[in-house]
Amino acid sequence: MTTGMTAGMNPGIKSLLILASLPLCLSLLACSEEAPLPPPESRPVKTMLIGGLAAGDQRQFPGVVDAIQKAEISFRVRGKLNTLPAKEGENVKQGQVLATLDPRDYQIVLNDRKASYDTAKANYDRAKELLEKNAISRVDHDNIRAKYHTAKANLDAAEQDLSYTTLRAKFDGFVAKRYVENFEEVFPRQAVLLLQDVSELEIKIDIPETIMIMLRKHKDTAKSETREPKRSVYAVFDQIKGQKFPLALKEIATKADVNTRTFQATLKMKNPEGYNVLPGMTATVFAEVFPGETGGEEAIDLPLSAVVSSTDKQSTVWLVDEDTMTVSPVPVKLVLLTKEAVTVTGLNPGQRVVTAGASFLREGMQVTLLETGEQPE
Repeated sequence: MTTGMTAGMNPGIKSLLILASLPLCLSLLACSEEAPLPPPESRPVKTMLIGGLAAGDQRQFPGVVDAIQKAEISFRVRGKLNTLPAKEGENVKQGQVLATLDPRDYQIVLNDRKASYDTAKANYDRAKELLEKNAISRVDHDNIRAKYHTAKANLDAAEQDLSYTTLRAKFDGFVAKRYVENFEEVFPRQAVLLLQDVSELEIKIDIPETIMIMLRKHKDTAKSETREPKRSVYAVFDQIKGQKFPLALKEIATKADVNTRTFQATLKMKNPEGYNVLPGMTATVFAEVFPGETGGEEAIDLPLSAVVSSTDKQSTVWLVDEDTMTVSPVPVKLVLLTKEAVTVTGLNPGQRVVTAGASFLREGMQVTLLETGEQPE
């Protein structure tokens, strides 16, 4: 049809129509080709490279200081406090008087029991003489003897009750807390004072199974003549800068906590002279770990942000394949959780773990490694 319309046209006009239609044809030709695909999404992430365990590597655990010996001191009888010389923070010696009750009521009972005892003893002595002369029956003699023994027991109890009105220190230590004030009425087994011995200190920490096995093995070999590498276990305190305090293992619980699946270990140390380290203070415990001794899978410390939970509540971390720069999820087992970090097993040295940005990843996604100090969007 176009050919018929242009057959009779002026050659100049015909050339102009051809030129005008040329851009439209080129545009239609370009549209017929496929548009190039956008580059794959690349997510910026922060990572850390897991290193192998070397001699001198350490694990650290938060700990709480406690006294090597402590006791809440109480009276064994009821009464009104008569004296309370012990003051909080005061050092005391074993056997030192800490408090006394008003003894008058107990002294009256003792006097009465003493009089009854004296009478019963005199009757018993006379009955023994009469029995030797056959002047008294065996039954009467036995009844008098029984009354004597009852009077003796009552006298002993009264003497003991009177002695219980004086409260003495059971060991050398210091008065950590005073629960009552002088002239108060107190009852048997009511705590009056808290006495603590801080000549040595305990530090309690919660440790995973792998470290528990390591420390128990170290404690056993330390008792034998086996030559093992010397292990460094020490405590540091925030308020004592630049000081390390050696620790010795005292005991380890054999039953794990049902919630954290950790074992409580108790370590001990001498109370350092010149430093005010007291029960209730916090410490950080460092334990040296040697290669291959944690029993199979190595425990790895990661930031809390590195571990995410999958839909089936499985703890997972994301690993980066440095050849393709893609990520894939790997399940791990939690062995210790603190406010700052998490300890897991199931990873190997040389793997690169995503430590920030893990919540936005999906399997196979390409990532870009951020430099130290950069933050993922």
